[in-house]
Amino acid sequence: MLSSRPFQNRNSETCMKVSVEQNGLLSLIIDNGRQGKQHQGFCQSGPMDEEAYWWANYLAGNQEGTPCIEIIGCAKFVCDTDAQVAATGRSVVCLVNEQSVSPFETIFVKAGDRVSIDSEHMGSKAYLAIHGRWQVPSPLGSASTVLREGIGGLENKGAPLGGGDTINIETPTIQSAHRALAPKHWPQYDLSQPLALILGYQEDKFSASEKGRLFLNEYTVTTNINRMGYRLSGSPIHSNMTKMRSEAIHIGAMQIPPDGQPIVMMRDRQTLGGYPKLGSVSLLDVNRLAQAVPGETVTFMSQHYDDARAAFLLNWQKRFRLTGE
Repeated sequence: MLSSRPFQNRNSETCMKVSVEQNGLLSLIIDNGRQGKQHQGFCQSGPMDEEAYWWANYLAGNQEGTPCIEIIGCAKFVCDTDAQVAATGRSVVCLVNEQSVSPFETIFVKAGDRVSIDSEHMGSKAYLAIHGRWQVPSPLGSASTVLREGIGGLENKGAPLGGGDTINIETPTIQSAHRALAPKHWPQYDLSQPLALILGYQEDKFSASEKGRLFLNEYTVTTNINRMGYRLSGSPIHSNMTKMRSEAIHIGAMQIPPDGQPIVMMRDRQTLGGYPKLGSVSLLDVNRLAQAVPGETVTFMSQHYDDARAAFLLNWQKRFRLTGE
């Protein structure tokens, strides 16, 4: 179960500087994304693994929606004051001054301590939350970094964090209580279990044999993956649609291009697309797919939208049950 004690009163604050000593392969400032802006041409963005992001902020004592850092590769940070942080993700490795500390719990660090974040799976995402009010731009209601749109991030230029960058965070001088999530409640990233696919309104544009091919075969995560979409490789699937108008794309939408190799659309997906869509991967399983790395294989199963909604709501209920909030 989750261990937690009430937070102490915050009667004064200080401004902490978090220095990026090493930025890994890719370190981005993200939050819960730009809501309701796709009609203006801006992508949703937000955390690739929403579950890990949510727990990182909770365990660090932050309010929901507070920015944090999404990390691929090994990144290192130093705070110039005492701080409380939390690290989450798939097989995340967290070191403080080269000493291993547990992920999925509050970590109290001293001024000058070096915090190192990595994952055992090269390409998986780790999340570092740091307690306080982040002093970063929030264009269109979100600090999330979108590289291709040149928006968000430390200076609202859509740039990833670089070595030598500094993040300013207003923090209380009185630290909060320790919080920890028991390992049995950590997010599960087992790819041997099928990803749930909710068939969409264009499913009738795929024959029964084509749909069966998807559900009966394994698909490999290719090297052609990013925050926009994950391209898979396997037995090709074909639609009988010859042309269609571009239309809005939902998170997790599975597009089928002419080569028949599925593309699952992710957080930084474009707002419009013109390929037939067999359906959408469930929101819960988008998190699991986001943590897959090239060379790993996935399978799919069909899920009714009512069952997908029930699973989503049960996951929220689990959060509330574990946190008491």
